[in-house]
Amino acid sequence: MPKFFYTDCVVTDLKQIDFHRDEFTARINGRTAKRLAMTLDLYHHLMGADRSGKSRVWFYAPGFNKALVIAAVRPAGQEHNVLRNRAISSPYKMIVRTLLAGVLAWFATWALLAVPVLSWYGANAQKGVPLLETLSLQVGAGVAFLSFSYWLWVRVKMHRLQRWPSGDLTPYTQATVPVPDAALQVTAKAAEELVD
Repeated sequence: MPKFFYTDCVVTDLKQIDFHRDEFTARINGRTAKRLAMTLDLYHHLMGADRSGKSRVWFYAPGFNKALVIAAVRPAGQEHNVLRNRAISSPYKMIVRTLLAGVLAWFATWALLAVPVLSWYGANAQKGVPLLETLSLQVGAGVAFLSFSYWLWVRVKMHRLQRWPSGDLTPYTQATVPVPDAALQVTAKAAEELVD
C-alpha cells in the first residue's frame, strides 16, 4: 500500500547511484537513505539548499520494494515556495503507463490462456479464438482502467500536499554506524617497532 507523508528534515550527502532512473542516496537527519527517487531540479535544489534550517519534504512510498520518492520540497523559511516532483503527476507518463499496463495484461492473458482454451475446443480450435480474444481484451482493458485510476489518484494526492499526514522516516532509512579509524592504529604500531 502506498504511503504519503511529510517530515521536516535536513537532506545532505546526496549522491546519484543510478543515472538511468534518477535514484540517489542521501543522509536525512543523520540517517542514511539508500534509495531516493527525485527529479533533477529537486536534486539541484537540495544540493544548493541551506543546511542550517530544516526543509519540509513530502515523501511518497510506493511500496513493493521501490525507491522512496521525494514528492515536493519547501525550503526553510519560505512558506509559499513549494518545489514539486513533476515526473509523478505528468499526464504524458500517466497515459503511457496506462497503455503499457493494458497491453502487457492483454499479451499475458493471451499467452497464458492460449493452450487451455485451444485444447478445450480440441479439433475445433479455431472456434476458441473468439473466446480467447474476448477474454484477453477484457482483462487488458480492466488492467488499463485500474492503472489509470491508480495514477489519477496519485496525481490528485500530489495536488493536495497540505492534507498529507506527518510521518516518520525510520522505516526507510538506516542508522549510520561510525567506523573506527583503523589506518591510524596500524601506522602508530609500525612507528613504535621502528624505534626499538
